[in-house]
Amino acid sequence: MKKKNLLAIFYALAMSIAIGTMAACAPSDGPGGENPGGENPGGENPGGETTVYGLPVAERGHYINNSDLFEDDGTRWLFYTTNETSGEEDNVIAVRKAVFEEGADKGWAYGEETIALRGGDGSWDEYIGSASVVKGSFEYGDTEYGWLMAYCGTSQAGETQFSIGLAVAQSPDGAWTKVGTQPIIAFDEANTGSAATAVGNYAPSLVNYDKESGIRLFYTFADSYGHFAKFVDIDASDLDAPVLSGEAMVPNNGEIAGGDTVAMFPNADFAYDATGGTFYAVKDYSPTPSQAPAFARRIQLLSIAEEELYTTDLGEGWAGIRTWDNTDTPDGMYERLYGACIVSDAYGHTDGASGAEIIYNVCMLEADTDDYLFTQNLMTFEIDYQ
Repeated sequence: MKKKNLLAIFYALAMSIAIGTMAACAPSDGPGGENPGGENPGGENPGGETTVYGLPVAERGHYINNSDLFEDDGTRWLFYTTNETSGEEDNVIAVRKAVFEEGADKGWAYGEETIALRGGDGSWDEYIGSASVVKGSFEYGDTEYGWLMAYCGTSQAGETQFSIGLAVAQSPDGAWTKVGTQPIIAFDEANTGSAATAVGNYAPSLVNYDKESGIRLFYTFADSYGHFAKFVDIDASDLDAPVLSGEAMVPNNGEIAGGDTVAMFPNADFAYDATGGTFYAVKDYSPTPSQAPAFARRIQLLSIAEEELYTTDLGEGWAGIRTWDNTDTPDGMYERLYGACIVSDAYGHTDGASGAEIIYNVCMLEADTDDYLFTQNLMTFEIDYQ
């Protein structure tokens, strides 16, 4: 069965949400550093090479999106969603390992792509994507595991009604074992308005806040009114019987921007600075509906005091750090800019860092190529928080 691309569905469906007209995005109000966008994605080598210096590029007929990148003991691990079959949209979650090599025209050297996780035929996660991975201590089925993955999936061919599941492994490159037969965050038809078109729960983002088994699972919740960020805390020490807190809405006040009448928080990735008691988030603006694909063409980086996540009292809310749009990419050659993540350590922390590296997606328009979905690739830049 042909499977659909997650981001295409997320944002196509977002256009039907009853929140009023979504405004088109204006040019960026702040530059993205001295070299926003970095180099062309993947450097000089195509994604099929054994070693790629710089972020890998998808092979012809393939795409790369929904990235998660972290560093552990001098090694980088890049997880992303891609299609297993050239020219099809049969999503799988893939992983690449990178080590840093000194020398001209070198740097982070990425090895071969391997498939970390597939959807289950006839299962709740038949259509799969958007992995987030953290290190920690997790027991499942009387076995100790050192790595936990959250991902989203659905059984719906139209790719609505997403839920979020978990998987565990001894190493980031697998093998990965799914936790149970049901999602940890299930689609709830009663709380989504129109279930037929509701996207549900997607874009999971994990933080291991105690660097052991205390997991904070952020995710985007999309109902008939918009896309908003939520989180639950999970005691994941025993995944045969995980203990979940009640779900909470991430504060939606402060300098959140997106061109909407209601401030929304779509497709976000989170990182934790325990030293400063701060959470950072990078999120999409609203999708741009005028041309296909209806992906966002702006991303925004924000920060908030940790204590504000745990109160219903309105405080200062989110502080905007930087906004980027397609004019910040090299030569402005990509109209779509979306799906960003913050490079963190293996626990989802950025403790004491004065800045961040942002990995994000670019994509061409249908007006430029009929195969626009297969032009999805990753780019990167570094920024200072000040």
